[in-house]
Amino acid sequence: MNWTEVRDRIKSGRVSIIFVALIVIVAFGMGYYLSGRSGSNLPPGSAGKETPTAPGHEKEHPVEQATPKKPTLWTCSMHPQIRLPHPGKCPICFMDLIPLEEGQDEGTIASLTQYSMSEVAKKLAEVETAKVERKRARIQVRMVGMVYEDETRAAALTARVDGRLDEMYVNFTGVLVNKGDPMVKIWSPTLIKSQVELFETIRSKEEDPGVLKGAEEKLKQLGLTQEQIDKIKENRKPDLYITLRAPINGVVLKKLAVLGQFVKEGQDMYIINDLSNVWIKLDAYETDMPWIKYGQEVKFTTPAVPGRTFTGRVLFIDPMLTTQTRSVKIRVDAENPELLLKPGMFVTAELEAEIDQAGRVIKPEWTGKYICPVHPKEVRSEPGVCPESKMPLRPALSYGYADDQKPAFPLVIPASSPLITGKRAIVYVELPNKERPTYEGREVVLGPKAGDEYVVYQGLKEGERVVTKGNFKIDSAMQILARSSMMSPAETVKPMGAKAAQEEQQAEVIEKVKAPTVFLRGLTPMIEEYLRLKDALVEGTTGDAADHSERLAELLQDADANILGEKAKHTWADLSKTMTGELKKISGTKEIEAQRKAFDPLSEAFAKMVMGFRHVMKEPLVVFHCPMAFDSRGAYWVEGSEQRRNPYFGRTPFNGQDMLQCGELIEKVPPEAAKARASSNGKSAKDTEGSESKSTVLDDGSHGKSHDGQQDSTGKENKGEK
Repeated sequence: MNWTEVRDRIKSGRVSIIFVALIVIVAFGMGYYLSGRSGSNLPPGSAGKETPTAPGHEKEHPVEQATPKKPTLWTCSMHPQIRLPHPGKCPICFMDLIPLEEGQDEGTIASLTQYSMSEVAKKLAEVETAKVERKRARIQVRMVGMVYEDETRAAALTARVDGRLDEMYVNFTGVLVNKGDPMVKIWSPTLIKSQVELFETIRSKEEDPGVLKGAEEKLKQLGLTQEQIDKIKENRKPDLYITLRAPINGVVLKKLAVLGQFVKEGQDMYIINDLSNVWIKLDAYETDMPWIKYGQEVKFTTPAVPGRTFTGRVLFIDPMLTTQTRSVKIRVDAENPELLLKPGMFVTAELEAEIDQAGRVIKPEWTGKYICPVHPKEVRSEPGVCPESKMPLRPALSYGYADDQKPAFPLVIPASSPLITGKRAIVYVELPNKERPTYEGREVVLGPKAGDEYVVYQGLKEGERVVTKGNFKIDSAMQILARSSMMSPAETVKPMGAKAAQEEQQAEVIEKVKAPTVFLRGLTPMIEEYLRLKDALVEGTTGDAADHSERLAELLQDADANILGEKAKHTWADLSKTMTGELKKISGTKEIEAQRKAFDPLSEAFAKMVMGFRHVMKEPLVVFHCPMAFDSRGAYWVEGSEQRRNPYFGRTPFNGQDMLQCGELIEKVPPEAAKARASSNGKSAKDTEGSESKSTVLDDGSHGKSHDGQQDSTGKENKGEK
């Protein structure tokens, strides 16, 4: 009988309930028997032991007892310098605090300037490093300018005698002429007379070579060439029309005479310039001037001649700066044999200067040589005189070059390594021999940028490795953890938040000193005047702040410290001296920032005074700490209640934020209850002790009076024991 038949019979009612129950009992017994058989197949001696499980079906191990977790720190997403041991509101922006991720605060920071990460984090951050090397550093200086004619290659065709222009061979500007080409034909009585004198000298029987040479020289001075003079001597008759020829090769830039004009002696007729050599006048910014020296090679291009690069040499550096453009004119001498460069063309130039480790420009081919100050191509190994300019040669050192035979190359790093903030430059150096990748932020002194690299003068050593990629991510992590970074120098980074306050309190333990009741009552007007001074700084009323500071200084001076013990007297002398000095600074200025700056050390000394001597005010005094004051250096102040009113920012918004309530509660200083109740009628110490046992402690932590016939702060009359 199968299960289908049983089911059918049950449905049809032909099987009884007893039969169904019997089948269930039999099935249960067979299952129990089979399970016992499987347990009995264990090897001898293995009873009570775990049965091995098949791969993929491992038995879950019992969970081990977890080690106690470290207390979670809470931070602010907008102000990560805040570290609090409990959740709540940010004391700066009042946003909800968030838990600090495990390992975010510990295990990632090796020191104030170091950051450590795992190998996986290094790969995710794509951190790459490069070696600090000594090698050649070439600085590229880019300039723009224009082509000009070379002033040293200009010449004028001038009328040396009075005469009439009867024929003009060059009748317009821009004509290219060669030396000796005919320019104009002139008729001049002076020239005819001079020729006649030459003939008379030749025909003279007493021919004197000196006289003949003098006659010929006179014609040369009047504009004739030797060839023309020889032709006149050959023809034995004067030439009525003399042709004046071009003095140099070049282009006619100006035509100043016309046909038939009667010119006077000394009058210019043509201006010619040899454009086979031109000047390039460039504008160099003042910041590039240390790298530009006489004689350096300059490469330049012009849009008028695409695909062609021209070269020249620095010939002159203008000693004067153009204040309108903050630039200096640089004159470059360039050859132009094909006349491709025409005056007026715009050019873009680039100069390359090589420097040594001290930042001096070096020119190896000029080391130990002497150079002409006008012709930089004239280089000699010995001192002498330039054959062209007749000027004495000068050593290369006089032109601003380093004269070392073997100059030391500078330290260079990739240009992507430093994080430059304007005043500072930070690089992250990979520290060797560390278990985890560790990087140290280091401030360096950068030199000029040499292509894709920076020269480093201070801060690094040869062989160290600097981060070239991923340095922004490392610096961001340092900023989030409120450590030294590109935005916060190491010397200005101080621990902040509640944890920092505890560290500072542990570093300087303020010991409570004993003081008589009379002295503590004298502190009350000082505290009240301090609070008025603080409120004046909150409101920004500098005049009131100066007045209150003067009043507080008077109260400090009037305090009778002679009734104090020896130790308390020394403590009071140190604190009052500090407070008096800062109060003079506040009263001596009407600048709110200067007053707030002096209020910082004043408040610190005042807080020490309150915590050390205590007070007899009705309410507890509260010490607050503002972590954002003075560029995140932090500052303290004392309040008369738990309501924060920050005197270092006041009501004026800072970077668009309301900072009036910026601050965290550091300590509450309750009043001295017994001394507050002590009466001034000379009650004995025994009576005082008796009254202390019935002092009233208020809910806010202050202590009410319990003298006979007096009321406490609750307004109820205390009967007091007699």
